[in-house]
Amino acid sequence: MNKGREIKTTDVVRDRNPYHAVDGTPQLLTSVFAYMDILGFREMIGQAEEKNRQTEFLEALHNALSAGRVELEEPQDGVHSLLKKDLSTLKAFTDNIVIGWPIRDDAESETGAAFSSLGLFQFEMVRRGFFVRGALSIGLAFIDDIAVFGDALTQAYKGETELARDPRIILTESAVNAVKHHLRYYGNGLHAPQVRDLLRDADGQWFLNYLDCVLIAEEEHGPLYAELMEHKETIEKKLAEHKNRPPIFSKYVWAANYHNSFCDLHSRHFSREHKINQKLFNAPPSLILNENGLTG
Repeated sequence: MNKGREIKTTDVVRDRNPYHAVDGTPQLLTSVFAYMDILGFREMIGQAEEKNRQTEFLEALHNALSAGRVELEEPQDGVHSLLKKDLSTLKAFTDNIVIGWPIRDDAESETGAAFSSLGLFQFEMVRRGFFVRGALSIGLAFIDDIAVFGDALTQAYKGETELARDPRIILTESAVNAVKHHLRYYGNGLHAPQVRDLLRDADGQWFLNYLDCVLIAEEEHGPLYAELMEHKETIEKKLAEHKNRPPIFSKYVWAANYHNSFCDLHSRHFSREHKINQKLFNAPPSLILNENGLTG
């Protein structure tokens, strides 16, 4: 029986970071690059301190990041993983996360990997009460435990701070252009996986359709209804919590609209019970006074 060639010590890749050359020298590589942070993180810390619940908050945050990170990290495949550099590199510091996928060809496989991993990460975080905002770019990048550098970082940081606004991961111009190029590969563009991976928002921004992961086993087992309901309940809780804080409330209004729009897009699976009651976030203005007195 052929057991394959024996692996020699010299064959094993000890430094798995693709942004390090064989001799360990830092190298800038054209990459798909994501920059993300947790929405309202400093405020959540302040609330935990005021209520003397720092330990409870830390445990919840650590559990959420640990679960989410599993979706971002590249699975290892035994012997082959010893012989190759990783396909991506991740660096996290509390509420800031960057991850890069060095591009080997035309970036379609790397953007696909990014959409899948980031979508699962974002969904896991939201289910645990942490809403993520970020941006995806394509450009030169370097990532290791010491430094993060490159124009991909500049693009993504600018996208996150200036364009993302709501709890969504948007695509910068460089990423949008790459996806438009990839769509040309398909005779019928509607069959392209990117059509489900991404949505266009009312302000024109393309963003990651992370809820599509609840349909990951759609044909075999149907949607992940329980997980979708957890997403719904988490948003409802945030809406109630921040009702009297308009700048923050508006972020969760966006999340509620996105949740309901996703249900509408897949109405063969989801009905009114799966949607968030619009009266919680989209009620029309009302009179301040009626025959019974002051309203509200």
